[in-house]
Amino acid sequence: MQRLKIAQQIIIVLLFAVLIPFVTIGLIISNIQQQTLRRELNYSALEMSRTIGENIQSYLLTAQKKLNEAACALTYMPYATDRADFLSEIERNDKTFKGLEIVLNSDIPKESYAFDKTEAVVKLCSNVNDEYSLCTKLDTAYMQNAVSERYKDEKREIYILAKDNSLVATNTANISELNNLIQNLPIKKNLETADLFNKYKNQPSAYYALENPDWTVIVNTTENITNATIDKARFRIILALSLAAFFIIAIVGIYTFYLYINIRQLFKGIIAISKGSYERKIHLLKSAFTPHEIVFLAKEFNYMARKIHQSYQDLSEKNVELERLNEFRTNLVNAISHEFRTPLTSIVGYSSRLLRHDIKIDDETRIKSLKIIKQQAQRLSRMVEDLLVVPEIESFSIQLNKVEINLGEALENSILYANSNNSNFELNIADDLRLVYADSDRLEQILINLCDNAVKYNQNNETIKIVAKNVAGRPCISIKNKSLPIPEDMKEKLFDKFIRMDSQLTRTTRGTGLGLYIVKGLCAAMNIDIVLECEDDYFNIMLIFNDYVE
Repeated sequence: MQRLKIAQQIIIVLLFAVLIPFVTIGLIISNIQQQTLRRELNYSALEMSRTIGENIQSYLLTAQKKLNEAACALTYMPYATDRADFLSEIERNDKTFKGLEIVLNSDIPKESYAFDKTEAVVKLCSNVNDEYSLCTKLDTAYMQNAVSERYKDEKREIYILAKDNSLVATNTANISELNNLIQNLPIKKNLETADLFNKYKNQPSAYYALENPDWTVIVNTTENITNATIDKARFRIILALSLAAFFIIAIVGIYTFYLYINIRQLFKGIIAISKGSYERKIHLLKSAFTPHEIVFLAKEFNYMARKIHQSYQDLSEKNVELERLNEFRTNLVNAISHEFRTPLTSIVGYSSRLLRHDIKIDDETRIKSLKIIKQQAQRLSRMVEDLLVVPEIESFSIQLNKVEINLGEALENSILYANSNNSNFELNIADDLRLVYADSDRLEQILINLCDNAVKYNQNNETIKIVAKNVAGRPCISIKNKSLPIPEDMKEKLFDKFIRMDSQLTRTTRGTGLGLYIVKGLCAAMNIDIVLECEDDYFNIMLIFNDYVE
């Protein structure tokens, strides 16, 4: 049977103890809130439709009363000019009336408050006498503006319909919704009473049917209102319950977090020790919620791990030292077997040639052979000196005999010693170059290695420039040669042991790979700074002497 982890058990406990009760409570509260808001929407829709209907009736009755007063006044005006002036004066003073005129009783509409959808006007008439009546038109734009201005902050849609369901006024342009509402209107309406209709649960629509005129006022609750009331309130309830659940879970989680994390740290430490990672320590998240038992276990575990790691580290250091010595021995044997073979072969070959009696050797050939033997012997001598100084550098036991040295003379001797390939050197020595304090043999070994290195890696047989001058009061030597581009990662390794610019497979130059390593070690012993510059395919090494004659 698979056992649950601590985190899984905590999640299950929180699920049954917190989440399920909160979800149940949330559903109950949300349902109660929805019922309450639905009743409020229904009530407000009914009240709005009734108010608008009563206002329409009041507006039309007021207009009819004014028209009746004007018609009554006309009975006392026998002259047509007086009546015309009177009607003009009424139109100027009262914007309610539009187009006052006297018509025959036979031409007036039988229906009161007749709505003309073509002209968007309501026709009103009042009897002057048995033969004539005073008629006018009420522009529905007035009612349109009144509805829009009065209910501009309301998000409900308001429609005022005539007897034939033609639109008298509205505060919206959603005609497609009006057609749906007309289809849902009951065939037999309750007059002078606000009633609800519509099939949408949370979007109540109310109508108010007027008796005179035979108009209908419709107030429609849109989806936006539902979202702003019911849905928004539901969201707030859910948000409040979610925040409450979150805080409860957070309080429980603070404790379980420290407990779970710290127990996992113990597990990881044990697993690390079992896999050989003896330096692993347990780092607890300590607080007031961290149990004392776990802190004690972690302390004892770290003490045990420290003892094991110390023993393992001592053993590892011995192994590293053995590997380093073995690697040095291998590299040394490879360097000696590879680099010593060529000069020894030349010495043996030319000396055997000089010892032969079966051929006659002229003086020029004998001198040339002796020079080659001397050069190869000097090369062997330099390699032996380099190999002998390496242990002294590594053990920091170099013996120095510092004396005053002329750098110009030391450079000239080093160039002659390193110039076995007749390379082109350009030597510039300042007249005021100061004397330096250094070991003459070690300094010569440094300069020969640097000159030999410049010769080996010089490209296109270009001139190797050597400059000796005082820089900021200190004697300085610069050796500059044309070189192949040096990768950035190689610049930091050039002064290490057995590091060469060319690899084992592409090696085109001779050498043991110890030259720059020896230079660095001897310079450090004699207080000489080394500056390496690689730019524009030129390799420049500068030696700055800190011990010099003032």
